[in-house]
Amino acid sequence: MITDNRLKVFVTLCECSSFTAAARRLGCSQPSVSQNVAQLEAEAGCALIERGRSISLTEAGKRFLVYAKRILTLYSRLDAEMRGEEAPQEAVSLELGDGKVAEVSVREGKLEIDLKSANY
Repeated sequence: MITDNRLKVFVTLCECSSFTAAARRLGCSQPSVSQNVAQLEAEAGCALIERGRSISLTEAGKRFLVYAKRILTLYSRLDAEMRGEEAPQEAVSLELGDGKVAEVSVREGKLEIDLKSANY
């Protein structure tokens, strides 16, 4: 499958809120997760993550996460179409205020709404 693994690492880190947990989920080392995020930050020219006991996203990181998810979805759709399969639908993120985000998508003909904290 065509993809940029660094985006997958970044999204996984945001979901796990921990470098160690992200590394465990991805089956790689914690330094590898750190290195991938550092490369993305260098290319973006700004910090994406505020590091501490748990991670949180900078404002730039929040914007980056929205695009990273969209790009990974597009890679997945491209891969499915190249194999002649039905492509997954792209999720739409809606800011609800008070640090909440709703991700709306359609999967297998069903509307899915996933509520998340935007504070990661």
